[in-house]
Amino acid sequence: MSYSASIPVASDPILRSQRQIKANFQEINQAFANNHVPLQQQDFKGMHNVLTLRPQSGDPTTTATEVALYNKLVSSVPEIFYGPASSATPIQMTYQSISTDPAAVQQYSFVAGPFVVYGGLIKNPTQGQTVTLTPGTTLLYVDLIMADVVKPQDNFVTTAVPTSISGNSFNISFGARSFPGPFSSSLKFDVYYFAIGL
Repeated sequence: MSYSASIPVASDPILRSQRQIKANFQEINQAFANNHVPLQQQDFKGMHNVLTLRPQSGDPTTTATEVALYNKLVSSVPEIFYGPASSATPIQMTYQSISTDPAAVQQYSFVAGPFVVYGGLIKNPTQGQTVTLTPGTTLLYVDLIMADVVKPQDNFVTTAVPTSISGNSFNISFGARSFPGPFSSSLKFDVYYFAIGL
């Protein structure tokens, strides 16, 4: 028997209402047990075991004393959003993926706001090499740090800078100068990169 919100009515005989009310309580208990500690359990009863959020078609309205935590689809992927008080601009709290494997060539994570933070190591880059980061974003910031530099002479000063930053890619430009002397092709190094995309 399914839940009935219209019982008991004043004209219902007590025996009939008893069965209907009992069925309602059973239905409520069964529905509540989904994702909750059961009402019959003394410890933690009524608390959530898990919270399942159904996708919302839009951002909920909040008053000056309310906030909202909800699920909304972003490119068909469910993501969690925080809705500030007074229906202020919502903040995306999750992203569809992260990659933090230290052995991977590229790592990236997500910072609510909705920024994507990238980091990685490029072994022995070439002059002007293009680096394309995934997932695709619009890069706001890129920085390069040289590591494991093998110099042909001790008096070399080396640099590596990101150039031609566009969309989710950038080029690596590097150089070296001696006192005196031109750039040497025997210079070897790796580059760590750090980038923020929106």
